[in-house]
Amino acid sequence: MKTFELKPLTLAMAMIAVPAFAQESTSNDPSLEEITVTGSYAGSLAKALDTKRDSAGMVDSILAEDIADFPDQNLAESLQRIPGVTIDRDGGQGREITVRGLNSTFTRVQINGMQAQSLSAGSNGVQTSRGFDFNVFASELFNRLDVYKSTSAELEEGSLGATVALRTARPFDYDPVTVVANVQGSYNDGSEEFTPRTSALVSLTNEEQTLGALFSVAFSERNVFGYGADTGRWANDDFASCTACDSEAEFDQVKSAQHPRIPRYMNRNYTEDRLGITSSLQWQIADSTLLSFDGLYSNLDSERTEPNINPISLARTGDTGNAETDIAAYTIDGNNNLITATMDGVDTRAENFLADWTSEFAQYSLSLEHDFSDDFRMTILAGGSNSQLDNRESTLVLEHFSEDDPRRMIDYAESNDTVTYDYSNMTSPEIMFGFDTTDPANWELSEIRDRLYDAESSASTFRIDLDYMLNDAVTLRGGVTQKSYGYDITGLRADTSLSGADERDGVADGEACGIGSTITSDMGNVASPTGVPYFKGDLALVDQALASGCWPHSVRPGDTREVEEDSLGVYAQLDFDTDLAGRRLHGNVGVRSVETELTSTGVTVYDDANGVEQTENVTVENDYRDTLPSLNVAYELLDDVVIRGSAAKVMSRPNLGTLSPGGSVGIFGQPKVSYGNPFIEPFRAKAYDLGAEWYFAENAVVSVAYFVKDIDSLPIGQTDYGVSWAEIGLPDSLLGAEYENLHNSNDFEVSRTVNGKEGGDLDGWELQYQQPLTFLPGPDWVRNFGIIANLTKVSSEVTYNAGEDDEFKGPLSGQSDDSSNFTLYWEDDAFSARISMANRGEYSTRPQEFNQEDRRYVDATTFVDFSASYRVTDNLKVNFEAINLTDEPIFAYMDPSAKRIINEISTGSQYFVGAQYKF
Repeated sequence: MKTFELKPLTLAMAMIAVPAFAQESTSNDPSLEEITVTGSYAGSLAKALDTKRDSAGMVDSILAEDIADFPDQNLAESLQRIPGVTIDRDGGQGREITVRGLNSTFTRVQINGMQAQSLSAGSNGVQTSRGFDFNVFASELFNRLDVYKSTSAELEEGSLGATVALRTARPFDYDPVTVVANVQGSYNDGSEEFTPRTSALVSLTNEEQTLGALFSVAFSERNVFGYGADTGRWANDDFASCTACDSEAEFDQVKSAQHPRIPRYMNRNYTEDRLGITSSLQWQIADSTLLSFDGLYSNLDSERTEPNINPISLARTGDTGNAETDIAAYTIDGNNNLITATMDGVDTRAENFLADWTSEFAQYSLSLEHDFSDDFRMTILAGGSNSQLDNRESTLVLEHFSEDDPRRMIDYAESNDTVTYDYSNMTSPEIMFGFDTTDPANWELSEIRDRLYDAESSASTFRIDLDYMLNDAVTLRGGVTQKSYGYDITGLRADTSLSGADERDGVADGEACGIGSTITSDMGNVASPTGVPYFKGDLALVDQALASGCWPHSVRPGDTREVEEDSLGVYAQLDFDTDLAGRRLHGNVGVRSVETELTSTGVTVYDDANGVEQTENVTVENDYRDTLPSLNVAYELLDDVVIRGSAAKVMSRPNLGTLSPGGSVGIFGQPKVSYGNPFIEPFRAKAYDLGAEWYFAENAVVSVAYFVKDIDSLPIGQTDYGVSWAEIGLPDSLLGAEYENLHNSNDFEVSRTVNGKEGGDLDGWELQYQQPLTFLPGPDWVRNFGIIANLTKVSSEVTYNAGEDDEFKGPLSGQSDDSSNFTLYWEDDAFSARISMANRGEYSTRPQEFNQEDRRYVDATTFVDFSASYRVTDNLKVNFEAINLTDEPIFAYMDPSAKRIINEISTGSQYFVGAQYKF
């Protein structure tokens, strides 16, 4: 994979800053004119509204209200104020976005005109999508963002939903000498701890305004405690017996009822240290030539601890799980939930979990803007970015085995193996255990897990754009973009059981490696989170086990893959700005053609000629071409009314996990192959937008927009029978001893991702209202209020099918039917305050499940934030902010009719108090 390395010290010393935008344009190019907004929230809204009105396509913008002072603590949380944008929250903060019902897979992010990806760790170790984690960057590093909901030929391909352009500061944006410092203290009422947040910006230019340098830095710490309940999911199982049942029919009813698979309390502690640096050099070589050399660096260190205690038997379907369990008492509710139960013969587990990860991002660029004449202009942009993620997830498992479990190695102080749970209140369950969970003599060391994920993505761009003004009304534009993108991840695991005789790799039990089964009080401590207090083991035992050398890390094929993409795009576009019937008509029409060459590598497991399991790196090449026409038109129907329409073909490249050729090949008996599919086609769609905007007063608007996405196809999982080896496309070496018999076979059973036979449709509408309330009667201060409000409705129906007999239609993953935002603000020359509400409707995270009971959802949420600032002097401003004032929880569940809890977590409210000083 093509990579490069940037160090923060190098960036700081070289004063490299964030990559340059391309040229100015009133079309859909992210290279919009530079706008500086200082000190006024209402002023920033007015500037953003000007951008929206003057654009040819569908564009919404947010501008920093002051230097290094974005209106929200998190970029994702700022984006959610835009109509049609919703966010995914984790640990109490926004991370990824969904635009008009299309999740982060379909959204492309640029940082100053260049494609970017910020890697982060999620619930599955590391992301496998092309999504962008906005939490990696401090919001103070940016002073503008634009969301392009429609496209044009000049915009680079890669989005079905939207292109989000992030913009950082440059020295020519500010006065010749600008120095600003921000200091805040933050308090979370869950963790009950204070943490700092600071930033500073220095911008200098010479008197002639021909040379400029800017440097900014932002640092913050965060400590948030999350609490709630969890089940993993719900399932029905064959229990060993039911002493509470009066008949076999009752027992059958118990076995068919849904029970919580891992009932437990949710306790998470999130800590983060985040550092961000930007710097910029600009040189106005001549009136017609501007050179900029820029760079950006960010580093996020994050830890998540998640101890818990749970009756693990309910998750085990083998001989040592439900097959040992007796139902001593139970209640089944009207939704077929085993809503309360007392069970005997249950293994209880205490886990101590730590995810420790670092995400490092660096980007640089060189841009040159040159005017050959008043009519002919050229812009060149070249640079690259690199994101690296190092994630370690360690788990220490203590277990209280039931009396008859063969893995039990010691006699406990208390041998009671009864557990009782009550989920009558899904989000506040009661879980009780029949032994003293705080006594180390009731536990033995059962399992260690140590999982490493090393991931890297890189992108490089070379772009040249040419503009030629044919006349006052028509400009011809064209350009070439060459991009390279690479992603690779290596997953390693050292997981093992320490109870009983572990014969894996010829190693005896844990004691033979210096890891005993008996737990003593100096090995851990008693945890007292929400729910039952219990003894948890010391994670240092994981390091002790690894140091013994008995359980080395080994590559996990399913977590190891690599993708390289090279794309060459060319475009031609005609911009027009003229009059029709005495009214302004402007827009663009053009076409972009792009060819993508893909090389994908994965690890495949197979049996060699001796029937011994082996692994092999498999590399597959593929290429595809897309031709993407587009049209954007805006017409001033009246002096204060603009109508606009857009139509385009769009594409989004497949998810990274889907592209892996890695998997497994079985050659004995029925030949089987299971893998991703590097030959999968991109997501493709036809996009249509129609909107009307009424600018009925100064800095005010009422607008409505209707949008349609006609999606050609969606990748789906499917099993095919009677497939030939040649059609599969994997190397012959994977057939091992059966090569002669199978390389010409047409009898393979193949499970893989394929292009769906059908795609689907998405449509919706947005309504927006924005107005300073200067018309209100009464005292002057009443007229300092203002309102921003929007409402979005989306519906989608796409085809999901895993075979001919179980095809069905459903919504897109992550699509909420409705979302809305409301902000009320008040502002004068000294004081500013606003309260904001963001509502997101229910959405599904697994809509593709054929059985309704298996589908997963996240419930609707409403988050309320508040901020206020007071300008003490021309140089000093003090501020106060409150995030999530109502401590809104995130509630995930299964089956919309029963709403069986998967988890619910609350992370408390966050408060900030601080000051900004301009020197």
